[in-house]
Amino acid sequence: MQYTKLKSFYLAVVPIGSRFAKALQASIRERVHNQVRRVSHAEGNRQARRGRSCFHITPEPLNKIQQFNRFKASGVSHPNFCTRAEEIDQLGSKTVFARTLINSTGGRGIVEFQLQDGVQPPRAPLYTAYIHKKAEYRVHVFQQEVVDIQQKKKRRNFNLDERDTRIRNLVNGYVYTREGINPPSDLGNLAVAACDALGYHYGAVDIIYNEKRDKLYVLEVNSRPGLMGTTLDKYSNAIINWFNLRRKRGV
Repeated sequence: MQYTKLKSFYLAVVPIGSRFAKALQASIRERVHNQVRRVSHAEGNRQARRGRSCFHITPEPLNKIQQFNRFKASGVSHPNFCTRAEEIDQLGSKTVFARTLINSTGGRGIVEFQLQDGVQPPRAPLYTAYIHKKAEYRVHVFQQEVVDIQQKKKRRNFNLDERDTRIRNLVNGYVYTREGINPPSDLGNLAVAACDALGYHYGAVDIIYNEKRDKLYVLEVNSRPGLMGTTLDKYSNAIINWFNLRRKRGV
Protein backbone atom coordinates (compact mmCIF):
# COMPACT_ATOMS: atom_id res chain seq x y z
CA MET A 1 0.00 0.00 0.00
CA GLN A 2 1.22 3.50 -0.84
CA TYR A 3 1.31 5.66 2.29
CA THR A 4 1.33 9.44 2.40
CA LYS A 5 4.71 10.57 3.67
CA LEU A 6 3.95 12.24 6.97
CA LYS A 7 6.26 13.26 9.77
CA SER A 8 3.48 14.41 12.06
CA PHE A 9 -0.26 14.08 12.43
CA TYR A 10 -2.16 16.79 14.30
CA LEU A 11 -5.15 16.68 16.62
CA ALA A 12 -6.54 20.22 16.86
CA VAL A 13 -8.45 20.73 20.09
CA VAL A 14 -9.49 23.32 22.68
CA PRO A 15 -8.49 22.91 25.40
CA ILE A 16 -5.32 21.08 24.40
CA GLY A 17 -5.56 19.06 27.62
CA SER A 18 -8.95 17.59 26.64
CA ARG A 19 -9.40 14.00 27.91
CA PHE A 20 -11.07 13.10 24.60
CA ALA A 21 -8.02 14.29 22.65
CA LYS A 22 -5.54 12.69 25.05
CA ALA A 23 -7.26 9.33 24.70
CA LEU A 24 -7.23 9.55 20.90
CA GLN A 25 -3.60 10.68 20.82
CA ALA A 26 -2.40 7.81 23.00
CA SER A 27 -4.39 5.23 21.06
CA ILE A 28 -3.25 6.45 17.64
CA ARG A 29 0.38 6.67 18.79
CA GLU A 30 0.28 3.00 19.69
CA ARG A 31 -0.72 2.12 16.14
CA VAL A 32 1.27 4.38 13.80
CA HIS A 33 4.83 5.45 13.03
CA ASN A 34 3.77 9.09 12.58
CA GLN A 35 4.29 11.58 15.35
CA VAL A 36 0.91 12.51 16.82
CA ARG A 37 0.63 15.99 18.29
CA ARG A 38 -2.14 17.87 20.10
CA VAL A 39 -2.31 21.52 19.02
CA SER A 40 -4.67 24.49 19.06
CA HIS A 41 -7.12 24.96 16.19
CA ALA A 42 -5.12 27.93 14.92
CA GLU A 43 -1.98 25.80 14.78
CA GLY A 44 -3.94 22.94 13.22
CA ASN A 45 -5.15 25.26 10.46
CA ARG A 46 -1.59 26.49 9.91
CA GLN A 47 -0.31 22.93 9.56
CA ALA A 48 -3.18 22.03 7.23
CA ARG A 49 -2.24 24.93 4.95
CA ARG A 50 1.25 23.41 4.83
CA GLY A 51 -0.25 20.17 3.60
CA ARG A 52 -0.10 18.32 6.91
CA SER A 53 -2.94 16.07 8.04
CA CYS A 54 -5.04 17.42 10.89
CA PHE A 55 -8.16 16.13 12.61
CA HIS A 56 -10.20 18.96 14.15
CA ILE A 57 -12.08 18.05 17.30
CA THR A 58 -15.26 20.14 17.33
CA PRO A 59 -14.20 23.45 18.95
CA GLU A 60 -17.65 24.76 19.96
CA PRO A 61 -20.19 21.94 20.34
CA LEU A 62 -23.79 22.97 19.83
CA ASN A 63 -26.00 22.93 22.91
CA LYS A 64 -29.23 20.93 23.07
CA ILE A 65 -31.45 23.81 21.91
CA GLN A 66 -29.20 24.52 18.93
CA GLN A 67 -29.12 20.83 18.06
CA PHE A 68 -32.92 20.44 18.17
CA ASN A 69 -33.32 23.53 15.98
CA ARG A 70 -30.89 22.07 13.44
CA PHE A 71 -32.68 18.70 13.51
CA LYS A 72 -36.01 20.43 12.91
CA ALA A 73 -34.65 22.50 10.02
CA SER A 74 -33.07 19.42 8.41
CA GLY A 75 -36.01 17.06 8.86
CA VAL A 76 -34.14 14.78 11.28
CA SER A 77 -36.56 12.86 13.50
CA HIS A 78 -36.48 14.15 17.10
CA PRO A 79 -38.83 14.56 20.09
CA ASN A 80 -41.11 17.59 20.08
CA PHE A 81 -39.57 20.47 22.02
CA CYS A 82 -40.14 24.05 23.06
CA THR A 83 -38.23 26.73 24.96
CA ARG A 84 -41.17 28.44 26.67
CA ALA A 85 -43.35 27.03 29.43
CA GLU A 86 -46.43 28.54 27.74
CA GLU A 87 -45.90 26.19 24.77
CA ILE A 88 -45.61 22.93 26.73
CA ASP A 89 -49.22 21.91 26.06
CA GLN A 90 -48.37 21.82 22.34
CA LEU A 91 -45.77 19.05 22.76
CA GLY A 92 -48.39 16.30 22.51
CA SER A 93 -47.31 14.49 25.67
CA LYS A 94 -48.59 14.46 29.25
CA THR A 95 -45.11 13.54 30.45
CA VAL A 96 -42.50 16.21 29.80
CA PHE A 97 -38.78 16.55 30.52
CA ALA A 98 -37.67 19.97 31.73
CA ARG A 99 -34.01 20.25 30.78
CA THR A 100 -32.43 22.67 33.21
CA LEU A 101 -28.98 22.14 31.65
CA ILE A 102 -28.41 22.36 27.90
CA ASN A 103 -24.73 21.37 27.88
CA SER A 104 -24.84 18.24 30.03
CA THR A 105 -24.55 14.48 29.61
CA GLY A 106 -25.66 11.35 31.44
CA GLY A 107 -29.19 12.60 32.15
CA ARG A 108 -27.99 15.46 34.37
CA GLY A 109 -30.38 18.39 34.60
CA ILE A 110 -33.50 16.45 33.57
CA VAL A 111 -36.62 17.07 35.66
CA GLU A 112 -39.58 14.88 34.75
CA PHE A 113 -43.09 16.22 35.36
CA GLN A 114 -46.72 15.61 34.39
CA LEU A 115 -48.90 18.20 32.70
CA GLN A 116 -51.70 18.99 35.14
CA ASP A 117 -54.14 21.87 35.38
CA GLY A 118 -53.01 24.44 37.89
CA VAL A 119 -49.54 22.93 38.31
CA GLN A 120 -46.67 25.25 37.44
CA PRO A 121 -43.99 23.51 35.32
CA PRO A 122 -40.34 23.69 36.44
CA ARG A 123 -38.36 26.60 35.06
CA ALA A 124 -35.98 25.48 32.33
CA PRO A 125 -34.53 26.72 29.03
CA LEU A 126 -35.75 23.60 27.19
CA TYR A 127 -38.72 21.24 27.40
CA THR A 128 -39.02 17.99 25.46
CA ALA A 129 -41.88 15.53 25.07
CA TYR A 130 -41.31 12.14 26.68
CA ILE A 131 -41.39 9.31 24.13
CA HIS A 132 -41.76 5.75 25.38
CA LYS A 133 -38.75 3.79 24.18
CA LYS A 134 -38.32 0.12 23.48
CA ALA A 135 -34.57 0.64 23.11
CA GLU A 136 -31.91 3.35 23.29
CA TYR A 137 -28.77 3.32 21.15
CA ARG A 138 -25.53 5.22 20.81
CA VAL A 139 -24.24 5.27 17.23
CA HIS A 140 -20.69 6.46 16.60
CA VAL A 141 -20.21 8.19 13.26
CA PHE A 142 -16.99 9.26 11.56
CA GLN A 143 -16.95 10.99 8.16
CA GLN A 144 -20.50 9.84 7.33
CA GLU A 145 -19.75 6.21 8.21
CA VAL A 146 -21.00 4.28 11.22
CA VAL A 147 -18.00 2.92 13.13
CA ASP A 148 -19.72 1.51 16.22
CA ILE A 149 -23.21 0.79 17.62
CA GLN A 150 -24.05 0.30 21.29
CA GLN A 151 -27.33 -0.21 23.13
CA LYS A 152 -28.24 0.78 26.67
CA LYS A 153 -29.32 -2.22 28.72
CA LYS A 154 -29.99 -2.94 32.37
CA ARG A 155 -26.84 -3.87 34.23
CA ARG A 156 -26.88 -7.37 35.65
CA ASN A 157 -27.39 -7.68 39.40
CA PHE A 158 -28.57 -4.08 39.68
CA ASN A 159 -31.16 -4.24 42.47
CA LEU A 160 -32.60 -0.71 42.60
CA ASP A 161 -36.36 -1.23 42.97
CA GLU A 162 -37.12 2.38 42.11
CA ARG A 163 -35.19 2.29 38.83
CA ASP A 164 -36.36 5.03 36.46
CA THR A 165 -36.55 3.40 33.02
CA ARG A 166 -37.41 6.71 31.39
CA ILE A 167 -33.96 8.14 32.11
CA ARG A 168 -31.52 5.41 31.16
CA ASN A 169 -28.22 6.37 32.73
CA LEU A 170 -25.63 4.75 34.98
CA VAL A 171 -27.39 5.86 38.17
CA ASN A 172 -30.51 3.98 37.09
CA GLY A 173 -28.55 0.84 36.30
CA TYR A 174 -28.08 1.14 32.54
CA VAL A 175 -24.83 0.59 30.66
CA TYR A 176 -23.82 0.45 27.00
CA THR A 177 -23.31 -2.97 25.44
CA ARG A 178 -22.71 -4.50 22.02
CA GLU A 179 -23.82 -7.99 22.98
CA GLY A 180 -27.10 -9.38 21.67
CA ILE A 181 -28.35 -6.22 20.01
CA ASN A 182 -30.50 -6.09 16.89
CA PRO A 183 -30.75 -2.42 15.86
CA PRO A 184 -33.40 -1.15 13.42
CA SER A 185 -32.26 -1.01 9.80
CA ASP A 186 -32.53 2.80 9.53
CA LEU A 187 -30.51 3.49 12.67
CA GLY A 188 -27.22 4.17 10.91
CA ASN A 189 -28.73 6.42 8.25
CA LEU A 190 -30.46 8.54 10.87
CA ALA A 191 -27.25 8.87 12.88
CA VAL A 192 -25.34 10.07 9.81
CA ALA A 193 -28.14 12.52 8.97
CA ALA A 194 -28.01 13.91 12.52
CA CYS A 195 -24.27 14.59 12.27
CA ASP A 196 -24.74 16.18 8.85
CA ALA A 197 -27.48 18.45 10.21
CA LEU A 198 -25.06 19.78 12.85
CA GLY A 199 -22.10 20.06 10.50
CA TYR A 200 -20.19 17.48 12.58
CA HIS A 201 -17.62 15.22 10.89
CA TYR A 202 -17.98 12.75 13.75
CA GLY A 203 -20.08 12.22 16.85
CA ALA A 204 -21.83 9.82 19.22
CA VAL A 205 -25.51 9.98 18.31
CA ASP A 206 -28.06 9.03 20.98
CA ILE A 207 -31.20 7.58 19.40
CA ILE A 208 -34.34 5.99 20.89
CA TYR A 209 -36.76 3.55 19.24
CA ASN A 210 -40.53 3.64 19.82
CA GLU A 211 -41.96 0.23 18.96
CA LYS A 212 -45.63 1.29 18.77
CA ARG A 213 -44.89 3.95 16.16
CA ASP A 214 -41.99 1.94 14.69
CA LYS A 215 -39.99 5.15 14.67
CA LEU A 216 -36.55 6.37 15.70
CA TYR A 217 -35.84 9.72 17.37
CA VAL A 218 -32.51 11.50 17.80
CA LEU A 219 -31.93 12.87 21.31
CA GLU A 220 -28.54 14.51 20.80
CA VAL A 221 -25.08 14.21 19.27
CA ASN A 222 -22.10 14.20 21.61
CA SER A 223 -18.90 15.50 20.04
CA ARG A 224 -16.72 14.42 22.97
CA PRO A 225 -18.02 11.06 24.14
CA GLY A 226 -16.16 9.02 26.71
CA LEU A 227 -13.58 6.92 24.87
CA MET A 228 -12.36 3.57 26.13
CA GLY A 229 -11.98 0.00 24.99
CA THR A 230 -13.59 -0.98 21.70
CA THR A 231 -15.06 2.46 21.02
CA LEU A 232 -11.63 4.10 21.34
CA ASP A 233 -10.13 1.45 19.04
CA LYS A 234 -12.78 2.04 16.40
CA TYR A 235 -12.37 5.82 16.39
CA SER A 236 -8.58 5.50 16.26
CA ASN A 237 -8.67 3.04 13.37
CA ALA A 238 -11.16 5.19 11.47
CA ILE A 239 -8.90 8.23 11.82
CA ILE A 240 -5.79 6.26 10.82
CA ASN A 241 -7.52 4.91 7.72
CA TRP A 242 -9.06 8.26 6.74
CA PHE A 243 -5.73 10.10 6.92
CA ASN A 244 -3.77 7.16 5.52
CA LEU A 245 -1.29 7.17 8.39
CA ARG A 246 1.55 4.69 8.41
CA ARG A 247 0.36 1.86 10.60
CA LYS A 248 2.77 -0.23 12.63
CA ARG A 249 2.94 -3.88 11.64
CA GLY A 250 0.47 -6.08 13.47
CA VAL A 251 -1.70 -3.31 14.99
